[in-house]
Amino acid sequence: MNPKFAAPTVVLVWAMAVSTADPVWGWTWNTPVQPRGIPLCRGLTIVTAVSQPEGDYESIKTIESIANGDVTMRYSAERKIDGTLRKIKVQRTTPIADLKTATVYLHHFDPRTSVRIPGATAIGTSTAVLRALKTKGEAELAIIESTGSTFPANRGVHPNLYDYQMVERIRRVGSGTIPVSLTVNDTKVALPAIQARGDYFGDKAEFFFLDDETNPISLKYRIGRDVLDIVKVSYACSPVSVAHASEPTALERALVDTGRADVYSIYFSFNSDEIREESEPTLKQIADLLSRHRDWKLSIVGHTDSIAGDTYNLELSKKRAAAVRNELVSRHRVEASRLTTAGAGEASPKDTNDTLEGRARNRRVELVRVS
Repeated sequence: MNPKFAAPTVVLVWAMAVSTADPVWGWTWNTPVQPRGIPLCRGLTIVTAVSQPEGDYESIKTIESIANGDVTMRYSAERKIDGTLRKIKVQRTTPIADLKTATVYLHHFDPRTSVRIPGATAIGTSTAVLRALKTKGEAELAIIESTGSTFPANRGVHPNLYDYQMVERIRRVGSGTIPVSLTVNDTKVALPAIQARGDYFGDKAEFFFLDDETNPISLKYRIGRDVLDIVKVSYACSPVSVAHASEPTALERALVDTGRADVYSIYFSFNSDEIREESEPTLKQIADLLSRHRDWKLSIVGHTDSIAGDTYNLELSKKRAAAVRNELVSRHRVEASRLTTAGAGEASPKDTNDTLEGRARNRRVELVRVS
């Protein structure tokens, strides 16, 4: 697997409404289009892949809470900068009111930036901007470029963050939606997106916003040389109905029905077998599943993409599988005798290795029932 990762599992439920409870490139034309949206709720996790010469790295955005009129999320990224692995963690709080009306899209997550940026969205655009694109064919959208310095999000003080915003009009491309391929709750789907283009003082921009006015996530964008590509989304929430704890999860159903399941929500540090903290919900889910099925034994198989050499990838996949087993045994009290490990390296791809989304599907942990 390329320097890299694994990623999302959870209950497969779809909905369009926003939940306030606590509960053109790269698309695949033969992937069925899901006409529904992604619920904005606690636990929603969005994984973005970025390509660099040393291999792909992934940033993870997780909704931590929706309360008191605010959405609070955590951003985590681990990437190599000048040969050194840097771990970046940022918290961002966005008022729900801004998700409805804001015309500023602050797409950067910088630890030097304020936690709260009034009038700006963070993981996509607002309902108002998406609606304008759909009804008028164009909308005003400001972006704020990374300034390299700390400025307050206070319009009454200068210099401030808003002094660095660029305001332009973006225009819809075509009249229909574009299918954008990604992995949602461990299943490859194509989500309908509204495509729009603009020009920010010479930097050509292209956006693919999820066609869901309640949660218009930016599935892809390119602003100059700055590129974002969401490859995985996971959630275990539904604003319409919440699955009972006694009901089997998608992971459990797969192991019962077929004896094997691909897991995309165990995340690793860049080019490492170190498991990132965002993997905890999935590790707990696996441990709970084994607690319910006392007769089960599992083989944990690591898989990689094709970046780097065959031998390197095989060893990395073995180490990552062993790391998952160690976490389940040491922290989640699973009996060691019930878990074995193996590594497949890049030998069993699920998708093409020519795209970010394809490589992200190939980087995974597979669970196989052996009894």
